[in-house]
Amino acid sequence: MAEKKKKVRREKEDAKWGIQTGGGAYVGGSVHTGDGDFIGRDKNVSGGERSVVIGGNVSGSTIATGDGNVVTNTQNLFAPIYRAIEQSALPTQDKADIAAEVQEVESEVQKDEAADAGFLARRLRNLKRMAPDIGELLLSALAGPGAVVSTLVKKVAEKVKSEA
Repeated sequence: MAEKKKKVRREKEDAKWGIQTGGGAYVGGSVHTGDGDFIGRDKNVSGGERSVVIGGNVSGSTIATGDGNVVTNTQNLFAPIYRAIEQSALPTQDKADIAAEVQEVESEVQKDEAADAGFLARRLRNLKRMAPDIGELLLSALAGPGAVVSTLVKKVAEKVKSEA
C-alpha cells in the first residue's frame, strides 16, 4: 500500500512540474550506481573492450555487437502486412495468393542491394492490382522513412507507389 501511495505522489509531482522526458531518464532523487555508469538515454562506446549486459525482456529484438555489423530484419516490416491480409474480407484463395506474392517480395527484399529491381517492381505492381489496399500498405512500409531496407528496394517501392 505504501508503494502505491509513493507512486501516486511521484506521478502528481511529475505532473506538477510538467516533466516529459520523451523516453529519457528523470531522477527526482539520488542515484547510487555502485561505481557503475548512470546512463539517462544512449551510451556510445568506442574503442577498447566492449561488453553487453541486457536486463529485462528483449523478445523479438535483434541485438548485434561488434564493428561493421549489418542487420536486416524484415519480420517486423512484413508482420502488419500478413495481419492485414488475414483480417481482410477477401476469399480464402485470394488471401493465399496475395500472401504468396508478399512472401516473394519479402524474399527479394532480404537480398538488399542484390535484389532484382524488375522482379520486385512486377510483384509490387501485381499486388496493387490484386489487392490495392494491401499493395498500398506494403508500398508505404517499404518506401517509408523508417523502413529498414536497402536503397534499391526503397527506390523501386517509391517508383511503383507513384505510378497511377
